[in-house]
Amino acid sequence: MPISSGLNNDVIRVGIVLPEDKLQNITLSWTPEMDVSGSISGIEATHQLKLSVKDGSIVAQGLPEQPLLDKLTLNCNDQVETLSTGYGIHVDPVIAGRGFHWEKQIAVDLPGQLNITVEDDCFKVINTLNIEAYVACVATSEMGSEAPADLLAAQTVVARCWSMALAEAKHLDNGFDVCNDDCCQRYQGTSFLTEHSLNAAVETKGEVLIHQNRVIDARYSKNCGGMVEDYEAVWKGDSVPYLIPLWDGPDQRPGNAVTDFEDLWHYEDAYCASKRFQSVNLAGMLGKVDVSGSYYRWSEAVKKQDILNNLKKFYNLTWNSLDNVHIVGRGASARINNLILTGTDSQGESVEHHLLDQYDIRQMFSESFLYSSAFVIDNADTLASDDSVMLRGSGWGHGVGLCQMGALGMALDGISYKDILLHYYPGTELTTF
Repeated sequence: MPISSGLNNDVIRVGIVLPEDKLQNITLSWTPEMDVSGSISGIEATHQLKLSVKDGSIVAQGLPEQPLLDKLTLNCNDQVETLSTGYGIHVDPVIAGRGFHWEKQIAVDLPGQLNITVEDDCFKVINTLNIEAYVACVATSEMGSEAPADLLAAQTVVARCWSMALAEAKHLDNGFDVCNDDCCQRYQGTSFLTEHSLNAAVETKGEVLIHQNRVIDARYSKNCGGMVEDYEAVWKGDSVPYLIPLWDGPDQRPGNAVTDFEDLWHYEDAYCASKRFQSVNLAGMLGKVDVSGSYYRWSEAVKKQDILNNLKKFYNLTWNSLDNVHIVGRGASARINNLILTGTDSQGESVEHHLLDQYDIRQMFSESFLYSSAFVIDNADTLASDDSVMLRGSGWGHGVGLCQMGALGMALDGISYKDILLHYYPGTELTTF
């Protein structure tokens, strides 16, 4: 069966520590019981290496000698059936949430092979591992290990499809297939694996969704906000038959697009609606980054000065004022994909700037990064004289494909992972690769 990218479907290369992280000190450790081998002698006699960068080389403290290395390779088991919580080589620190408001340093436990080099005088760490082990770890990096089995199974299948299709292929020029973060899929190793979550991965081993005999491009986001977005509203290119607008609820309402934001705002039948999670331990069912709520509805006061700063930062535009925001176009889920900012420049002349991408809009309307571009401006009439832009919004992420919170809501309703997948990717077929 062909896949979309030609990626080796047995292993995947994950960028863990990237030069942009600017890390010059990392620690690697493992338990005495682990069978770890390496590219240099003395690995078997230690269980911890403190690595630092010196003159473009690696200094490895923890070996009988401290040689300067051009590269370092470590290996351990990566067969999914033998994984357990915390198994692997412990890497500390690792960046999670690069460039987002939830960015922080974490530690991760990684099965498989680590290839460590220095680039731009900073560490670069690539984890090569069996793809089944990878997707098992993604499931509990994206969602919490306490989530229902059907949600974890659905997330595992989707992660496998996304990895094998590799439609965006953002990092191939950097020597790896995907990164460990929200840019691709969250991958935090075995740190959050449980027997419950691992069973979901093992029981769906090799399962993929196909369309026209090809593994699908399985996009997904945290919360669609009530309606799944159309692929064409977010990315350029041809339409994708299985990434289409649909109401994220048990019944499809008339029409395939939001025409009234207030109607969407009061839509409470969605699988991803906050009311579905009031009696569950939501923190245990979400990924460790996502613990503040369901993100179905939110409000944000964005300082106009932050927007002016972003115009300078991202577009090298120096404005004195932001006077108005004209919303020109929205996708089916009400996500804005076309708007115009108007104001005055440093000479007091009237100026405008177009934003034609939901990502750019989310980047512009936040000090860090906005949850989604599905919002209305509540103070539009007084915006010219106000200090902030008052946003009222829906969902988290681009909204295309599987809605993770909606899939959780479906699983809590007792809906099987197979039906969850077919809900979000209509016209596809579940098969074993």
